[in-house]
Amino acid sequence: MIYINNIKLYKGDCIEVMGELESNSVDLVVTDPPYLMDYQSNRRKKEDRFNKIKNDKGNYILIQEYLEECHRIMKDNTAIYCFCSWHNIDFFKKEFEKYFKLKNIIVWNKNNHGTGDLKGSYAPRHEFILFGHKGRTLLREKRIADVIDCAKIPSKKLTHPTEKPQELLEIFIRQSSDVGNIVFDGFMGTGSCGIVANKLNRKFIGIELDEDYFNITKERIGKVYQ
Repeated sequence: MIYINNIKLYKGDCIEVMGELESNSVDLVVTDPPYLMDYQSNRRKKEDRFNKIKNDKGNYILIQEYLEECHRIMKDNTAIYCFCSWHNIDFFKKEFEKYFKLKNIIVWNKNNHGTGDLKGSYAPRHEFILFGHKGRTLLREKRIADVIDCAKIPSKKLTHPTEKPQELLEIFIRQSSDVGNIVFDGFMGTGSCGIVANKLNRKFIGIELDEDYFNITKERIGKVYQ
C-alpha cells in the first residue's frame, strides 16, 4: 500500500484487498469494473499500446463478489456509481439490485461513437452508469438529467484503455459526497477518480491489479503534490 497525503493506493486483487478494509468505512463508491467483454477491438489490435484488461471477459463471479464487498465497506446512507456496458446490463443490474436501491441508469453520451458491426448495427456512442443507494442519500447540488453529455477522452491522450473523463467523475463525486469523505474505486486503472477526489478535497482509496497501470497512477498522483 502507498499512502500519499489523503490517498491510499493498493496494488493487488480487489477482492483480497477489500477484505482488509473495515466494514461501513467508505462514503462513496465510483467504480469502473470490467465490462465482461473483450475491450480490444479489431481496429486497435495492430497498434494497441495498452495492456489487456485483466479479469475481464466472462468473469461474472468477480462482479458478484465485488458488489457484495462494496456494500459491506460502504457506510449506511451512501451512494454508488458503477459503469457498465449495454452488452451485459441485464447481469450488472440484477447483481447491483441485490445490494443497492437502483435510482437511475445514467446514460453517458460520449459524443464520439465506437466501432462495433460497421455494416449491421447503429454506431454506439454511450455507456451506462448504475446509480444506487445503500439506504438513502440526497444529491448535494442541483438536480441534472440522467443523460449526461461529456466528451470521451481522445485516444492519444488516454493513459488507460477505459479511462473516464475527469469532468464526468467530478459530477458524481460532487453530487454524492462531502469534503473530507472517503471515495473508493476497486478498479482504479490509472487513478483518475483519485485525482478528482483529491481536487475536491476528498480522501481516496483505490486498488489496481496491473503493475504498469498502478505505476502510472503513482506518477499521476505524485504530480499533484509537486
